[in-house]
Amino acid sequence: MVLCNPMTCSGFGTSIFGGCSMVWIAMGILFFIIVLSRKWLAEPIGFAWSNIGAFVLGYVAMIATLVFTCSHKYGLAAGILGAFIGAFFGGMVTGEDSGGGY
Repeated sequence: MVLCNPMTCSGFGTSIFGGCSMVWIAMGILFFIIVLSRKWLAEPIGFAWSNIGAFVLGYVAMIATLVFTCSHKYGLAAGILGAFIGAFFGGMVTGEDSGGGY
């Protein structure tokens, strides 16, 4: 079983636009998905959204998936799923409201 390390780029390959660079681009994409999801998805419907829960669970799920699968595609998908689950349950626990709604 091969384990990959996103911090040292071991196990991802050495090509310029693949492997480790794609992992870091996927981490940046996850950041913007979390930030923009609150603004464009949660606020208009008044959804209780927790940024802390989204970032923590999103990046933990992404890094865990990256370590075991060595795939930035699966890592990003797991990160997005983890971010939405973390935002929802974090919002329920803390009672944060995004301020939107009608």
